[in-house]
Amino acid sequence: MFVPRRAGVVLPFASARPGSRGSGRRPSATRRHPLAGAVLPAVLLAPLLVGCGASDAPDGTRAAPVPSRTAVDDTSGRVPAVAGATDLSRKPISAAGRGTAPATLVTTDLVTGHGALASATSTVTVRYVGVLWRDGKEFDSSWAGGQPATFPLDGTIAGFGQGIDGMRVGGRRQIIIPPDLGYGPVGGRPPTILADDTLVFVVDLIAVDGATSGVGATPGVGATPGVGAGAGQP
Repeated sequence: MFVPRRAGVVLPFASARPGSRGSGRRPSATRRHPLAGAVLPAVLLAPLLVGCGASDAPDGTRAAPVPSRTAVDDTSGRVPAVAGATDLSRKPISAAGRGTAPATLVTTDLVTGHGALASATSTVTVRYVGVLWRDGKEFDSSWAGGQPATFPLDGTIAGFGQGIDGMRVGGRRQIIIPPDLGYGPVGGRPPTILADDTLVFVVDLIAVDGATSGVGATPGVGATPGVGAGAGQP
């Protein structure tokens, strides 16, 4: 499995958070998720920082800066269409983006959940699929393993956690992450995720901090299809 990561490290190893400056310490080689021995998928790991006033990355790469959150709820048609968008029993399929990718974080609720509320620092259980804006090529999916993934959002790239912030269990959300909230000029895993690639995720929120109770906690139960969710369905 391959989770939005902070660049330079392949899971199951964690990395220094981009906000930690001046420590000069090399990150621990084996930080594991505290719940049931789960570990953070590699493509979601937050990038390591190098250079003046930042932590050293093993491969000498430099991570993108982490701007403040600017999330936009966008159903304007600029966002890629999603086939199977409201069927939580099926893997959603995102098309490629069209035209210039958004410069800010864009979120679209395809299905609105009514369960526990997630924050940008929650530990979540999710199903997700990630594709590239430029060509729609899939670079990672938790669906491939048949099981959802559990990990803390504060260890992921900034745009992934910020994109899930405010989402409720039972929901499905499309998250478009610009380079400065993803891997920036470093890129994620060349030749797949290149420098300044925009990432598109569709995420199903299964649980927050272990809580699945509440309406909408079970996929398809109590969930409400979101505006524009039907775009691109077969």
